[in-house]
Amino acid sequence: MEPPSYEEARHHPPALSPQGLNILPPPSYDASLSSPSTPPPTYGEAVTIQQNPFPVLTPPTDVTSPSQNAGVIIHPPTQIGVTPPVSRTQTQPVVVTQPAPVPISVTYLADSPGLVRCPNCHHTVTSEVTYLPGRAAWCMCVLLSLMGLICGFCLIPFMMNSLQDVHHSCPQCGNHLHIYKR
Repeated sequence: MEPPSYEEARHHPPALSPQGLNILPPPSYDASLSSPSTPPPTYGEAVTIQQNPFPVLTPPTDVTSPSQNAGVIIHPPTQIGVTPPVSRTQTQPVVVTQPAPVPISVTYLADSPGLVRCPNCHHTVTSEVTYLPGRAAWCMCVLLSLMGLICGFCLIPFMMNSLQDVHHSCPQCGNHLHIYKR
């Protein structure tokens, strides 16, 4: 269906205007908004008076005489609303120690030194690591040689620890513990 021609469109009634549909136009930018029923609170009303959670501390003062316990510094109590009573009894300091490290099994040793209990000397030691060429280094050397990199490039796998086998031994007795093969 084609749109009507200009002459036919002039014979139709005009489209409805916003006044005909009872739609109000938007307010102008210059129109003032009605004021709120209550004024905003003052600064004093908006900020409630609370106890200061971050008080400013005064520098410590040495209240002891040089003849008594030199080096003991007592901080004055900080004023935060109500100061809790200061206990005059001395409490023992709490000493927290970490538990002793647990040695792992010899079969779980990987490519880095680990804490183990030596089955020979029964000491808990950190294993000593040495890197020796294994199957992965030799296979990579042969592969590089077959690719034509024979002018020293095929020797690169023997210089990379990530391609070599890891031999773990005990530093106390020198006993061989484990071989991590790649």
